[in-house]
Amino acid sequence: MATLTRRPTAPSPADTAFARESARLLAPSLAAANRSVRLHVEGPNAPTEPVTVPTAAFALLIKILNEMAKGNAVDVLNYEAEVTTGQMARLLNVSTPYAIKMLDDGKIPGRLVGTHRRARLADVLAYRDDQYAARQAVLDHMSGMDQELGLI
Repeated sequence: MATLTRRPTAPSPADTAFARESARLLAPSLAAANRSVRLHVEGPNAPTEPVTVPTAAFALLIKILNEMAKGNAVDVLNYEAEVTTGQMARLLNVSTPYAIKMLDDGKIPGRLVGTHRRARLADVLAYRDDQYAARQAVLDHMSGMDQELGLI
């Protein structure tokens, strides 16, 4: 599972085209899928029989291919994984000391592992989303006030 120590690499133009075609060919199978999909894998060390994968995993594969087709770098993260204060700081665009203070103040749940603090990725992302929503609400309110006053 991916960690937050590196930024994924954007796909090459050839990979972008390949992903676009793969997503186009696989998408109809997802629409018809019930609880699982059987895939036939070809290549070195490939299993001889088809592989059954859950529909959710197949849907994720198609999402990954669609993002790659747009030229976007893609990574898969485990939302239950724990992040360090440095990783948390990068996700929230704050300093590491401020991230530590957020954990110590209980703004984001965390725990100590020895002398190091950890937070669940899901909690960090939920905090980030809540802060974004709060900022957006304030901006919407300010925009409404500007309109009432005829400033815009």
